Amino acid sequence: MNVRILMACNVYSLPDCKSVLYHPDVGTANLHQCGMGKIVVSAAGDLTSHTTTADGYIVVNKLKTTNGTITLEVPQNSVGDDFLRRWARWARSTASPNRIALGTLTIYDAVAGFTVVCTGVSLQKVPDRTFDRTGTNLTYTLLATTITEQ
Repeated sequence: MNVRILMACNVYSLPDCKSVLYHPDVGTANLHQCGMGKIVVSAAGDLTSHTTTADGYIVVNKLKTTNGTITLEVPQNSVGDDFLRRWARWARSTASPNRIALGTLTIYDAVAGFTVVCTGVSLQKVPDRTFDRTGTNLTYTLLATTITEQ
């Protein structure tokens, strides 16, 4: 008797994720080509909330929040780190306020088949600098006015 066992499994591969960070005044960085460590996209607000009325009923509220934060972990002295440092220098010195949040981040996950698009992106903070005998990853925090998944 010939028995086949089929196992279902989920597949994930960071190299299958393509991520591009762009700002019209700073340029473009293909983060997937520079040894990206990690990207975390976090929504700032809730999708729904519940309110309890005086007589005990629950009212479900649909909330429209689209903003959030993006945490980029890049290797120290990499192409991504260089691009983000350049962006920070631009933001500190030459940026006019109406151009600060013109950045976009697009992340395409080829395995799962979806795209995350972050617009209105600005650099919130530069990372702490570590000077050590070995290289390390640096964590940059960005803000986005709109985060959508397609």
